[in-house]
Amino acid sequence: MYTEKLNFLAFIIPLFLILMVLEYWYSLKKQKRFYSFDESISNLNVGIVERMCDMFSVSLFYFFFVWVYQNFAIFHIEANVWTWVILFLFTDFLWYWYHRYSHEINLLWAAHVVHHQSEDYNFTVAARITIFQAVFRSLFWAFIPLLGFPPFMMTAILLIHGVYPFFSHTQTVGNLGILERVFVTPSHHRVHHSSNEIYLDKNYGDILIIWDKLFGTFIPEQK
Repeated sequence: MYTEKLNFLAFIIPLFLILMVLEYWYSLKKQKRFYSFDESISNLNVGIVERMCDMFSVSLFYFFFVWVYQNFAIFHIEANVWTWVILFLFTDFLWYWYHRYSHEINLLWAAHVVHHQSEDYNFTVAARITIFQAVFRSLFWAFIPLLGFPPFMMTAILLIHGVYPFFSHTQTVGNLGILERVFVTPSHHRVHHSSNEIYLDKNYGDILIIWDKLFGTFIPEQK
C-alpha cells in the first residue's frame, strides 16, 4: 500500500502543479485576481510539509487499519461491484461527518482551520492541509475496517477522496448544470470557503452533495 500510494502521488502531484500553472495563466489572461504570490507560497509550503509527513505516516495508518480489520472486523466483506459501491457511499458519508465535526468541535477545528486561513481561493488552497487532519481523519476511517471492508479496498477509495477535492478549489469553473444536483462542484465548495454569513457552516460534502441536502447543510451559490 505504501509503495502504491507513493507511485500514485508521483503521478498526481505533477498533474496538480500543471493545473495550478494553467489556472494562474488563465487568471492573468482574464485579468482575475485569483492568485497572490505570498498566499500561494504559504499554501504550497503547508502542503509540502504535510506531504513529507505523509510519506512516513501513511504506512503507520495503514498498519493501524490492518490491525483493526484483523482483530475487530464485525464482518468480512468480499470485493465485488456492489460492495465497492457501498464502500464508496459509506466513505463519503463518513467524510461528510468528519468535515462537519471539524467545524463544530474545537479540537478538530484547531487542525482544520489552517485550510480556511488563505485569503485566496484557487488550486493551491487544496494543498493547505496539516498532518493533524490526517490523524483525526484516520479515527473516522477506522470504522471502515471495523465494519469489515478489507484495507486494500479502503485504500483505493481513499485515494479517490484524496484527489477529487483538489478540483473543487477553483474560481475558474462555473455552474455545472445537472452535476450540481449530485456531486460537490467548485460552485458548492466556494460556498463552503466563503466568509459570507449566509454561507457559514454549509456544504461539507467531499464528492457527493447529497449528504448536505439530506442533513440540512446545503446551500447553492448565489449569483
